[in-house]
Amino acid sequence: MGRILVLFAGFSLVWSSAFIVGKVAIADLDPIVLLAIRFLLGALCLLPFVLRRGQLFLQMPVMRFGAIAGVLNNALYLGLSFLALQTVPAPVLVVIISCAPLLTSAFAVISGQETLNAQRLAGFAICIFGVACVAIWQPGSGINMPLAVISGISAWAGYAMAIGGTVAFAFGTVYLRGRSAGASPVDVNFWQSLVGGLVLMPLALFRAPEPAQWQAVLHLQTLMAILYLAVVITLGAMFMWLYLIKRFGASKAAAAHLINPLSGLILSAVLLGSHIAAIQIVGAILIGFGLYIAVFRAASVRVTVNGKATGNCKAAP
Repeated sequence: MGRILVLFAGFSLVWSSAFIVGKVAIADLDPIVLLAIRFLLGALCLLPFVLRRGQLFLQMPVMRFGAIAGVLNNALYLGLSFLALQTVPAPVLVVIISCAPLLTSAFAVISGQETLNAQRLAGFAICIFGVACVAIWQPGSGINMPLAVISGISAWAGYAMAIGGTVAFAFGTVYLRGRSAGASPVDVNFWQSLVGGLVLMPLALFRAPEPAQWQAVLHLQTLMAILYLAVVITLGAMFMWLYLIKRFGASKAAAAHLINPLSGLILSAVLLGSHIAAIQIVGAILIGFGLYIAVFRAASVRVTVNGKATGNCKAAP
């Protein structure tokens, strides 16, 4: 059990660190420029892995799935999320994005893929309350959000982009569910990174048309952040995720994301010096508990029931 918790916590810290490092990088570089460079560099790092597979990564279904995932998961989800980082605190953004499984479950219910019951409603309610604790309450007594966050239009736009990016990711998960059967995750990640970078590059050139606006890439701090995002996150986090799936199965591996809200708060406090209120830690724990009830525990129950049904229908030897 101890080893499992260490593995899950390690993955969660690496995943959550992407937004903490991104917060540092966009202090000197436009967020879209940062992402465009990150995705293209990530695709370049993945190129040797896909070339070793021969021409399998050039199959049209794989390319099509990777392209759609690149638009939904990279261009929209991460594009909007990193734009939101300009006004939204990094730990709050991690919490909002960590609710993607909640939205995914809601979309699955709306589309008829899954059913709604009292257990899920209770989990949804707990998650919403947890998000409110983290996003609204700040260190100090009572509601103590900065005036700019309460009244500034740009701040509200940042929260809207964070939610929009999470919705895009959740919708993409539901839409693409089952369409990647048989596709190598490495191949999909390559096309996802490449397409994401190519889609964002024109927007990056529009937002930063002057060469001087790209010079921050050469700053040591920004360059290290880009390399971290391209190598550690694009490659490292992906291979860690694949290992967790292989070692524990998809449903159990997904439980690692339950730790993300708490990991985001801890990393933000350690790396950015953010002040974390006790109510925010409670909120992060509530989000994880709510997600477990609404998404992962429900999924494990369905798997158990289906497993029994399948066992009863086995052909005689």
